[in-house]
Amino acid sequence: MPQRRQKADSVAPTDFSLAWPNPNMMGMFGGWTGSSGIPVTPLTAMQVSTVYGCVKAKAEDMGKLPLLLKRSLPGGGAIVDTSHPLNALLAQPNGWQTPFEFISYMVTALELRGNAYAVIVRGKAGQPLGLIPLNPDRVNVLLSPKGWLYYNVSHPQLGDGLTLHGDDVLHIRNISIDGGYLGLSPIAIAQDTIGIALAAQAHGATLFRNGAQLGGVLSSPNKLSSEAAQRMAQSWKDLYGGVENSSKVAVLEEGVKFDKIAMTSEEAQFLETRRFAVPDICRLFRTPPHKVFDMSDAHYSNFENANQAYIDDALAPMAVRFEQGARQKLLFDDERSKLFFEFDFKALLRGDQQSRFTAYKTALDGLFMTRNEVRIREGMNPVPGGDEFIIPLNMADPGGKPETKPPPTAAAPVAPAPATEDVSSADGPPGPAQNVVGD
Repeated sequence: MPQRRQKADSVAPTDFSLAWPNPNMMGMFGGWTGSSGIPVTPLTAMQVSTVYGCVKAKAEDMGKLPLLLKRSLPGGGAIVDTSHPLNALLAQPNGWQTPFEFISYMVTALELRGNAYAVIVRGKAGQPLGLIPLNPDRVNVLLSPKGWLYYNVSHPQLGDGLTLHGDDVLHIRNISIDGGYLGLSPIAIAQDTIGIALAAQAHGATLFRNGAQLGGVLSSPNKLSSEAAQRMAQSWKDLYGGVENSSKVAVLEEGVKFDKIAMTSEEAQFLETRRFAVPDICRLFRTPPHKVFDMSDAHYSNFENANQAYIDDALAPMAVRFEQGARQKLLFDDERSKLFFEFDFKALLRGDQQSRFTAYKTALDGLFMTRNEVRIREGMNPVPGGDEFIIPLNMADPGGKPETKPPPTAAAPVAPAPATEDVSSADGPPGPAQNVVGD
């Protein structure tokens, strides 16, 4: 932000040094070639269905989460700050991407290349107005003599060889081993794992292209010249090679025999190699196999726990990277003590209908959700009176002291009966309230 830029280099220095050799540049020069001998780049890696499925699942799951700007409250807790100008940026990061598309692209770049970049377009006062995503292959991170990061970028809108200050680039990194300048590319680190999957995939395609046959030997009782043998082999390949010819019946003449080489795909552990690649690649991206529709070890009874583990172990750390990166680059210095970004994970925590309704009943009975809050969560409109808590009769008033019965009122004392005149005869005994006094 502008306040911090005053402490940095006043102008872009000319004696840059590379913060770290950019591993993403290898994607422009043939990629990485590991022990498998297959070149591995982000594009070729995505040809492996498990890689594509893992990246797509995480990119789309993160993309559908709303990114909220929240304000801390003095007494604890936080509320969504809907009046801040940054909400316009969150709703429309640039002129051609929706928030879903922008986050999905950034996650895809992070998963394949280990780094995701976006140029921050600022107004005259330094306020962020837009985010332009960059191709990581066209970004070099540079280190100035004073220790500040700069970014040399090439972009159709921005031009070639443009050097930007670190404050003007949103940089989301994977785990790093170079001092925190660049994130590690999962594709580069796991080039052998992905290369083996690519090699097995190419091997399978070759099998089907050749009619699912590993080859064989044509033998003739007659002596053949080199030219005749080549013509026979080519004729056999033309007639019976390829998937479309794999079921044809061969007719052999003049004692010619075909002997198949006794080696199958299973004997070469081809299927086992392809099967093992699925959990191995899922482990690389911290994605459960059922997210890429590998149900070999899945049980419907533990889907909810597996999904929760996926959110906690794979998506939550990525969300923190984006939240803290946005807070560092999009907020002014004096705003960071009060404002922060947070992804709303409720969209991924809905669960099945029975589980949701059971949770809602607990929330309503526990007085920490109202009926309207439940209705809004389920996509329904509020109803009159739905913002009031429903208090069971056997529970205390949440806004006051526990309800108690008043003590019983003491009975009023009974007044003594007034004295009455004795009307008995003089010879009789005196009345109870009358004293007899002699003359």
